Amino acid sequence: MGTQNFYKFQSVKNDDLSKDDALDALFNSYAVFSGRKNFNDLFDSKIDIVYPTPQQVLNEINRNNIIEKMIPIVSGWISNGEFTPAATQSMREFESIVNDDLDTYAIYCLSKYNNSNLLWAHYANSHTGFCFELEFSGVPPLKATYQEHIGTIPLLDWFVKINSSHREDISIEQLLVKLHYWSYEGEYRWIAQKSLVEIPKNVKIVKLKFDPNLIKTTAVIFGCRMPSCVKNFIRTNLPYKAEFQQAVARKDYIEIVPFNECVHLEAQCSHCVEKLNRIGAGA
Repeated sequence: MGTQNFYKFQSVKNDDLSKDDALDALFNSYAVFSGRKNFNDLFDSKIDIVYPTPQQVLNEINRNNIIEKMIPIVSGWISNGEFTPAATQSMREFESIVNDDLDTYAIYCLSKYNNSNLLWAHYANSHTGFCFELEFSGVPPLKATYQEHIGTIPLLDWFVKINSSHREDISIEQLLVKLHYWSYEGEYRWIAQKSLVEIPKNVKIVKLKFDPNLIKTTAVIFGCRMPSCVKNFIRTNLPYKAEFQQAVARKDYIEIVPFNECVHLEAQCSHCVEKLNRIGAGA
């Protein structure tokens, strides 16, 4: 299968670098998975659960294609070829069950790009953060699907005789859908199998250690505006071997080059000077 490389952009938000969440994940080699409700885009992984028509339900009943334990429920939806008054309420309840199931999928977002100005601006705190390269030796993340409208899942898919793994495939396929105006991200998603990890109810994120035989960090890229003290903290504390690189602003694009401490470190870190001045002003 070979290896494939992807990139994760991160912000450094804690002045106490030893307590920063993104640096902790980098140093300890774990992924922070998110549930779909934790995304900043309202429509990201939002899925339209499509109700069937009476005829579609009858067709599946006549084909003996309904899961046995669901037959009494689905049969009760139809009377004289039309939905009964209770059918809509029943379908709403099952729609809620499907959405609850979709909420449990753990998602880790990556990109194929490491030099996108917008990715650096949006996800690395205006270029002050970092990006790291992950090499996948096993099953790689899946490419996001960019389209005009949100994904759809027919409600009947949860009642017909398809195996559970196929039903999971349907869910994962739709959880890859993003609206077309996000296509600049070149996003890939590691959507964890339920057997590996799930997002519990009322929980936003879960952490999962990388399997070093399948996933490893091969490079850390410092943002164009990352303070020198943060670069040095990462270089000093990273507990494994990885290449250090630097994002550099050229005329109208970003170039990723090998890190050179003679070129890419300030003699006097402006970030540290500013922080000391703030402390002095408050003394």
